[in-house]
Amino acid sequence: MEASSVDASPGAPAGTPESALQELNQVALRTVARARHNARVRIAEASPAHPGHSVHSGGDGDAPGRPTTGPFAYDGAESAPPSDVAVLPGLPSWLPAVLGVLRGSSTVLRPEYAADGTVRDFIVVGANHFELSGVERGSFDFLGKRLSETRPGIRTSGMYDVYRAALDSGTPVSSDTIDYVDIIDGVLQRSRLRGTVTLLPDEGLLLTNWEPVGEARLSRRIQERGRMGWAEWDLVTGRMRWSQGMRELLGLTVPLPEGVSAEANHDLEGAARSVTSAKDISADLFTVGQKIDAADIPAFVDDMRTLLAGGEVPDRELTVHVGDEARRIRWLGHAQPEGAEVPESLLFAARNVTGQEEMLSRALSETERLRQEAAAEHRVSDTFRRALTPPLGALTPPWLSVSAAYVPSDSGVGGDWYKCRELPDGRVLLAVGDASGHGVDAASRAVQQRSALAGLAYTDENAAELTMALGEVVYYGGLDTTATCVVGHLHPDTRVLHWASAGHPAPVLVRDGVPQLLEAEHGLMLGVTPHMTYPMNTTQLQAGDLLLCYTDGVIERRGMDLDEGIGALLAAVRECAARSESAAAATDCLVSTLLGREAEDDATILALYLS
Repeated sequence: MEASSVDASPGAPAGTPESALQELNQVALRTVARARHNARVRIAEASPAHPGHSVHSGGDGDAPGRPTTGPFAYDGAESAPPSDVAVLPGLPSWLPAVLGVLRGSSTVLRPEYAADGTVRDFIVVGANHFELSGVERGSFDFLGKRLSETRPGIRTSGMYDVYRAALDSGTPVSSDTIDYVDIIDGVLQRSRLRGTVTLLPDEGLLLTNWEPVGEARLSRRIQERGRMGWAEWDLVTGRMRWSQGMRELLGLTVPLPEGVSAEANHDLEGAARSVTSAKDISADLFTVGQKIDAADIPAFVDDMRTLLAGGEVPDRELTVHVGDEARRIRWLGHAQPEGAEVPESLLFAARNVTGQEEMLSRALSETERLRQEAAAEHRVSDTFRRALTPPLGALTPPWLSVSAAYVPSDSGVGGDWYKCRELPDGRVLLAVGDASGHGVDAASRAVQQRSALAGLAYTDENAAELTMALGEVVYYGGLDTTATCVVGHLHPDTRVLHWASAGHPAPVLVRDGVPQLLEAEHGLMLGVTPHMTYPMNTTQLQAGDLLLCYTDGVIERRGMDLDEGIGALLAAVRECAARSESAAAATDCLVSTLLGREAEDDATILALYLS
C-alpha cells in the first residue's frame, strides 16, 4: 500500500471516491517524506557516537570502518563489504554483495580434499552474520575455519551430504527439512532448516543459504483456516510486506507458473524472498482503494488518515470486490511507534467475515448484534495496548459472568495469558496459558500463542484439536520453548464444558460452597513434540457453580511444596466463594487473599460464575 506519486484519475470530480483517494495519497506522501526525514536525522545524530560503523572512503589510513585491504579484503573492492558480511582475500568482488542480501544463514565454502581426492571438510571463506542455530555471532567468527570446528552438528544433521551432492552434480541442490542440532559455546541449540547449495564452478566454491521453516507454514495454515491475513507498510522505505493470507484476501495473488502446484509455489515464493524480496507484490493506495466498495471509501479514507497521523483503527468492516465476488472484510490497523506524531510503519490485520453477519442476524436480534459489535470493538482496541491483560466483555447469557485478574511478578512481566470470548455459533471460548520463562521474551511468546488461538478459534474444531494446533505453533515457533494451557468451550444451551489440558494445573470447581480440583486427563506440555493429540474432558456445570482457571504462579511459593500451595488455594476459594455472588467479586477476593499486589511469579486467575 505504498503511496504513489501519480494520481489515479487526475480529472476526477471533487467528492468522488477517486478524488478522496487522491487526497489521501497526498497525505500519505507527506507522511512518508516526514518519516524518511526523521530516520535520516536519527542516523546522522547517531553516527558520531559509533565511528566504527562509518563507511571507509579510502585515502586516509586512519579512517574508521572496515578496511578494503588486508586480511579481509576482496578482489576489486572500492569500498568495504557490508558490515554484516566477512570474506577472505581472493574472492570475486560480487560475492560480498550476494551474502549481504541473502536473508538466511549463508556461507561460501572451499572444499578441503584428502590425499585420495575425497572431500574431508569445508573451509569457510565467506559468511554473513546469520547463524544456523539462532545464536548471535559475528560473521568474522567463521572465517578460515573448518565447518567441523565451527558447526560440528552439520555432519550429524545431513547437511554434509547436501554439500557433497552439490559438488558431485555441479547443479544447485535443495534439501528437504533438516533437523539441525548443535552445541554452540556449550549450549545445545536446535533449528529446523531448509536450504539450497550452489556450486560456483569457475571458483570451485559452494554458496549455501539456509532458512528456518515451520513458522511460515503454520502461519499460512492458520491464515487459511481462519480466512485472515496481515500486512506491514514501512513508511521509511516505502515497502509493503504482505502475508499470503492478505494477498489472497484482497485478490493480489499472481497466477501460478505453468506446471507448478500451490505447495511448490509457496516454496518458490520463499526462495524469492531470500533475494531482496524479488517477487513481493506491491500495491499502492489506489490498487487497494479501487477494490473497496464506493460506499465504504469515505470511512476507509478517514481511517487511513487516522493511521497516518499516528493513531489506531480498532475494528472496521468494509466490502472488497475481488473479481465477481464481494467480500466483507473486518480489519484493524495500528501505527508504530505507538503515540508517535509521525509513524514509521503501519500494521494491518484482516479477516474475511463474508456470511458471518447473515449467520449472526438469524441467531440474534439487530440490537444484540450491535451490542456485540460494540463489545468486540472495545476488546480489539485494547488488545494493542494491553496484549497480555485484555478486557473481558459481557456475555450474551444473562446468567453467565466472567472476570479475570493478572498480577505480575516482582521481576516484571511473564508468559501468562488468558482469553474468554463468545463465538458466532454461541459457544464461549475459555482459555488460560503460561509460556515458559520470564521477561519480554516470555511475554512475546504469550502474545503469539494467544493471537494464534484467536485465529484458530473461529474454525469448527473442538478444544482438543485447538490445543493440538496451538502445540504446533509453540513447537515450530522457537527453540527450546514450552508452554501449558487449558482450552475449553462452554455450550450455553446445555451448560456443558468440553475442555483439554496441556500440562496445566487442573481447574477448580466450587459447588454448594465446596471447592475441588476437576478430575481430568492431561496431555504433555505444548512444544515438547509436534502433532501431539490431547484427551477431551467433559464437565457438566449448573446454576451456582464457580469455575476457576489459573496459572502455576497462584499455587507455587518459595519454601512451600505443591500440595501446600493447592491446599492454600482451596482454602482461599472456599472463603471467597462464601461471600461472593459474582465472578468479579470472587476474583478480587482471591487476589487480595493469595497474591497481594505482586507475586513471586506472575499469576493469572480467570473466573466463570453461573447464577
